[in-house]
Amino acid sequence: MKPRWVLHAAFWLAFWLTYAYTYSRYDGDFWKYFVSEGLQMPARMLATYGAFWGMDRLARRDGNVWPAFATAALANIAGGLLNRLLKLWYVVPEYFPESTITYWDWRAMVDIFDCALASGIALSVRLFYRQQDLLRREAVLREEKTAAELLALKSQLHPHFLFNTINNLYALARMKSDKTAPVALQLAHLLRFVLYETRKEHIPIAQEVQVLRDYISLERLRYDEDRLRIETTFDLDDPQQPITPLLLLPLVENAFKHGVGEHRSDAWVHVSVELKNKQLQVIIDNSLDPETAADGAAGGIGLQNVRRQLELLYPGKSRLTAGVVMPPRPGESMRYAALLSLNFS
Repeated sequence: MKPRWVLHAAFWLAFWLTYAYTYSRYDGDFWKYFVSEGLQMPARMLATYGAFWGMDRLARRDGNVWPAFATAALANIAGGLLNRLLKLWYVVPEYFPESTITYWDWRAMVDIFDCALASGIALSVRLFYRQQDLLRREAVLREEKTAAELLALKSQLHPHFLFNTINNLYALARMKSDKTAPVALQLAHLLRFVLYETRKEHIPIAQEVQVLRDYISLERLRYDEDRLRIETTFDLDDPQQPITPLLLLPLVENAFKHGVGEHRSDAWVHVSVELKNKQLQVIIDNSLDPETAADGAAGGIGLQNVRRQLELLYPGKSRLTAGVVMPPRPGESMRYAALLSLNFS
């Protein structure tokens, strides 16, 4: 960015040359008007910077701008009268000897208007640049706020996920199960992902799906086959499609935590992730105990975080619905369904 004085010098030089060229069209003597207009530039600059001072120092935060406007008006009047004085003493006698001039006549208003025009254009340019600077600052602040909010969301999500997984490992260790070692290995893989991959803005969707597979494997080890039935479908036409890390895991985690965890037997989870032509469709169903459904147990921080991340990262391109689905026929069990639609295009 150029120094401020360079911008000011460029503005006044352009203003000076514009006036000199415009007036020189009367008789073709550009040099005469270049010098005569240059002699009047201090008066215009006095009016302009006086108006700047009034706007910067006297405009009140409570909305009362009249002192600033009054100061700007006085600065333009002072500049116009000074310009009139310069014309009377030197400019007109030296460069326009055929003309007559008196200090107090209607032409003094022209000199005041001349200063007002200069300060008005300068103020407009200044306000435009300040507005652009504010817009840039606002954009930067929005980006920083979004990044900070996403970091806060992930800092909430990671302990939530790890707490549940470590509980699984602890339960197996208490039972001295042979499944403890595989669970510890799976947990190590997930910890590595949480600590390193989630720092990235995007990862391939295949990597996100692999996290889902690892998590589901942990849950398979936790439950007996006669207690939990798991069905998964993963169909990706573009495994390298970028996606924000840990966007899908809370949906699967929610199904196990609030659906399976509340059932003594005959629990089930269905997970379907399909990517076709930049359109992601995620459907996650799980069985639900009617007693816990009334307490709204199928919600939680995981779904809230997913919704917020979708709002921040994919505004207008995603839709997440989740809730209890009542059985279509008497005697059938209740279920909880989460449906995510995301357009990557």
